[in-house]
Amino acid sequence: MGVTGSGKSTIGKLLAERLAWVFLEADQFHSPENIAKMQNGIPLTDADRLPWLGAIHSRLVALHAEGKDIVLACSALKESYRQRLAKNLPVEIVYLKGSPAFIGQRLRQRRGHFAGTPILAGQFADLEEPREALTLPVELPAEDSVRKVLQHFSLSPKTFIDAPSLLKKLRWRLLPFLFLLYVVAYLDRINVGFAALQMKSQLGFSDAVYGLGAGIFFLGYFLFQVPSNLALERVGARRWISALMICWGIISGCMFSVHSGASFYSLRFLLGAAEAGFFPGVIFYLRSWFPASARAGVVALFMTAGPVSGVIGGPISGLLLDWNHRGGLAGWQWMFLLEAVPAILLGFAAWFFLADNPGRAPWLSPAERSWLLQTLDGEASLASATSTEHPGLWFVNPLLWGFALVYFGLNTCTYGISLWLPTALNSLIGLSNFLLGLLSTVPYLAAAILMVLIGAHSDRTGERRLHIAFSAFAGGIALVVSSFSPGLAISVFCFAIALAASSSMAGPFWAMASGSFTAAAAAGSIALINAIGNLGSGFGPYWIGHLRQTTGSFRAGLMSVAALLTLAGLIVLFLDRGPRRSN
Repeated sequence: MGVTGSGKSTIGKLLAERLAWVFLEADQFHSPENIAKMQNGIPLTDADRLPWLGAIHSRLVALHAEGKDIVLACSALKESYRQRLAKNLPVEIVYLKGSPAFIGQRLRQRRGHFAGTPILAGQFADLEEPREALTLPVELPAEDSVRKVLQHFSLSPKTFIDAPSLLKKLRWRLLPFLFLLYVVAYLDRINVGFAALQMKSQLGFSDAVYGLGAGIFFLGYFLFQVPSNLALERVGARRWISALMICWGIISGCMFSVHSGASFYSLRFLLGAAEAGFFPGVIFYLRSWFPASARAGVVALFMTAGPVSGVIGGPISGLLLDWNHRGGLAGWQWMFLLEAVPAILLGFAAWFFLADNPGRAPWLSPAERSWLLQTLDGEASLASATSTEHPGLWFVNPLLWGFALVYFGLNTCTYGISLWLPTALNSLIGLSNFLLGLLSTVPYLAAAILMVLIGAHSDRTGERRLHIAFSAFAGGIALVVSSFSPGLAISVFCFAIALAASSSMAGPFWAMASGSFTAAAAAGSIALINAIGNLGSGFGPYWIGHLRQTTGSFRAGLMSVAALLTLAGLIVLFLDRGPRRSN
């Protein structure tokens, strides 16, 4: 305990890490009204603090009933507050004592927290120093304070866990394989953009027919999203992701048999249904492995598989198109057949490689498993304690629908560009299929680089909202410029900026969205956001194709997508306007 700025959180986190205990930050339990008061320098009254103390105590009791030990960082300024928190619980108090001048100086150097120097005088006025507590000076280095706490209470630290090294270990173990799976998934859904260069003329498809077929994938994706993710939660990631990959690989291979608009629509719809559970399943899966503070960078690294599949798949798809009439098959038929094989093989590999959660990972040491599970449990407990979701009615949460609208705009841009990029570039300059594939890699390379940099910066600063909004605005501007550009170089540059901007929104977006719901609602909420958002993935290709057929150019379609992306940036600025939570 101690006044704001005394170092409670820093020391508490270190202590919880050493002991492998659950860490709770009392500031996270404040109501929005309390936060607003403190931001404006207005001291809290007992009436303000009592509901806050009650919420903290309820969480402590629940965790204690589960047999868990807790480190709580809390001001607990008055004796009555400490008695309320300790009711029916075994509690030891550590008091971090310091002068107003020293703590005030520390507060002036602190950034991003709602409690600053204006409330410090009121806290010192309310402070009743504990009579029986371990008292430590705030000037003491955090590591020394932790050591004194362990010695005083005769606590034995668990095996030391280097959290950054453990997170690095998780990234290297999980992300390369998941990345490879997503490369294959993304390639199987966008290779139809290259198939269009031959399929449209050979099968007599109009722009509207192709646009609808490319987009109807996302209708199947939408309808099967939530049930697929709920099934993953029930049967486990290993079994479900493996089954999905084998299923969609078979369907993707069957695309070689398309001969009419009806067969094109049917197979694209089935492919969307089969792939529906993969992406939200992986987002839910990563939530089960990585603490919130690391998720934006992790999700961004995972999602670079999208643009990387464009970098890899563009030249390969262009090359396979040149296999025209070999073995009696068209080039687009060879492309569908051969690009389906990796999905089937990796589906079998996923069965043996993936572990459903940290508790079932034989490659983690017992200490690493304990630390990771305790950390994730602590975050889940906090989300449950501060949630406003109606039990059993997670889908009525307005925040969920706001996230879905933002994701709709993001995907309208990303897939509108991806699925029309080869045709758009081909309309500007005539190139061979292979060279066209090489040229199309430029926007994907830009997207892969920027989304990692922006995701890492979002994790480092702990800020999500502005990273998403500014990326959306940049993408909207790039699309407007591209719609009026007559030259190839400027068009490719603008497409690169727009695709990079919409792709870069994804890491901060999913870090913000996946951490906004309780564990009980997370699987369904993530799936529903992805389902509704991916209607934009179908809308973008269809709408651009429809307007191109109507107007004879890409301008109207690109302007429409720019407007939607800008709207997504505006919406995210007003989502979840609660207190900023430091990571």
